Amino acid sequence: MRIAEYFEWYILYIPASVYGWGLVAFLGVLLLMMLWKGVAQGVRYASAFLLAEYFALLLYFTVFIRPISQVRKLLLIPFWSYKAIIADGTKVLIQEHIMNVAVFIPIGILLAIVLKGVKWWKVMLAGTGLSLIVETMQYCLMRGYGEIDDVIHNSIGCLIGLGLVLLCKKAHQ
Repeated sequence: MRIAEYFEWYILYIPASVYGWGLVAFLGVLLLMMLWKGVAQGVRYASAFLLAEYFALLLYFTVFIRPISQVRKLLLIPFWSYKAIIADGTKVLIQEHIMNVAVFIPIGILLAIVLKGVKWWKVMLAGTGLSLIVETMQYCLMRGYGEIDDVIHNSIGCLIGLGLVLLCKKAHQ
């Protein structure tokens, strides 16, 4: 499955009203928080709201809409997939790795905005924790593999998101 097909498949599962009401809720929270706490604090609170909303959608897509498996699947061997890529030459695992990194870049961006005094290890710890929640739920609910490789790739995505925020801050100085 190409990356574009992956996104198109997900979009089919979200009614248009969810996007609309999500945007209205976000803008409402942003406006209220800016009026109540000031612009900087308002952006942080609105980003926290957006982070929660994004994570809820992420759980929906990665856990709840997946079919239930007959067995629990857990892969705790780091980088097992790289060995499979080298052995098989399959592009499917490469695309999954790219998607696992990409889907957590927004989380890294939002965490960098929400967490005061951005430290890379705080973003990494929070992103890894969120990824562990996803993988644990997939394992416990039998809706996919619980994989350490996914946690590694998700954490890399968070760090890329943090890097983008730091680059933007540096460009504004």
